[in-house]
Amino acid sequence: MKRLVFLLFSMALMCTQLFAQTRRGDSSLGFNLGYGFESENATLGIDYRYNLTDEVRLAPSLTYFVKADDLSAVAIDVNAHYVVKLSDVFGFYPLAGVDLAFWKFHNVGWHENDFKKGRDDHNETRLGVNLGLGAEIYATDELTLGLEVKYTLVKDFDQAWLGLRVGYNF
Repeated sequence: MKRLVFLLFSMALMCTQLFAQTRRGDSSLGFNLGYGFESENATLGIDYRYNLTDEVRLAPSLTYFVKADDLSAVAIDVNAHYVVKLSDVFGFYPLAGVDLAFWKFHNVGWHENDFKKGRDDHNETRLGVNLGLGAEIYATDELTLGLEVKYTLVKDFDQAWLGLRVGYNF
């Protein structure tokens, strides 16, 4: 974890042109890699960010929880960020929003008639709330690097997430 934070800050220091990408009307398209701590799934995602004002932006996203231990999911989130720019290079934001997750359980259960492990796939759909904090480095006019930690409150599936983001700003 320390190496990751060091890498993000080092990349910011090496950049020659640095711009804060939080102007009203600006957009960003990003790719995320992460981890869900309770489910122990790696995550892959895409997001879109639109700045409603210089400080407030909407951030819808789609995240896939890679199958692990017979569990996978797709989550659709819509979060609001309140961006606090500490400099032209760095900003952070608290976030809050909603999460709609479609969990799939693969090959769980037993067939009662022959006592063999059988295929008993089933799905769970849950609506929840996201709360979290993110930080971002404005590497260039077009590139943003970020780290986001959030907690999703949802019935039977509460968990913390950690994600790394690379975004293209336009």
